[in-house]
Amino acid sequence: MSTPTINRRSFFNNVSSEENARILTDPNPTYRLLYFDCASVGATARDILAFGKADWINQHPTDEEWDADRFPTPFRVMPLLNVIASDGKETFLAESIVVDQYLANKFNLLGDNEWEEQTIRAHYCNIHYLRERSFMNVTWTYADKRKVALEKFMASTLPAFVADHEFHLRTNGSNGHYVGNRLSLADIHLVNVMDHFSHLPTGKQITAVFAKSELLSKVRENVERNPDIAAWRSTDEWKALADSSVHAYAITAVPQEY
Repeated sequence: MSTPTINRRSFFNNVSSEENARILTDPNPTYRLLYFDCASVGATARDILAFGKADWINQHPTDEEWDADRFPTPFRVMPLLNVIASDGKETFLAESIVVDQYLANKFNLLGDNEWEEQTIRAHYCNIHYLRERSFMNVTWTYADKRKVALEKFMASTLPAFVADHEFHLRTNGSNGHYVGNRLSLADIHLVNVMDHFSHLPTGKQITAVFAKSELLSKVRENVERNPDIAAWRSTDEWKALADSSVHAYAITAVPQEY
């Protein structure tokens, strides 16, 4: 039996590493973000692109196109960020963590020095793993395991996360920022991860826990107060992506028989 051919996209092509680096550091690039037509893992990058007043577009493969392997990526997952230099030459970045942090660096969302940058990255990673681990352990677990998994998440994982992050926000002065007194990657990512949980069938239950935290709510206020992010979030496109997430995750509800 033959093994099916997988159409992967290689990081290595006929372009040198130096040329790829030049494209990534171009002062006036345009961006094309490849991801499903929902919020989820593409949401933070979109907020950062809006914050940075970037020239960018979303590109959404249809389910049929994705299943037919018409949009190859290195690891058969999205998002993928295509970066187009001002001279028209193009390269790409794969994996949401890489994309988010590249854009954060591009648009000055990683603090003012090395310590601030690494501290912001630490908070970002912990926020990121709350969502990623919940994907595996709660959202997409077996239907007959979801009720118990959700109970554990609500009783242990989520309260611990909130307590940890309230501690760090408090030690930064309770100003609604993780580091310093201005927006960072960590602030924007927290809001998008909280948004993600609001799109789940259990969204009201989880969102209520976040909403009880004045410190987490203050981060949301600061992010949503930014005029460029606010403008993006007021668009029909942003609202449609959020609605699409709600629809996509509807199948992950806890079955009534459990």
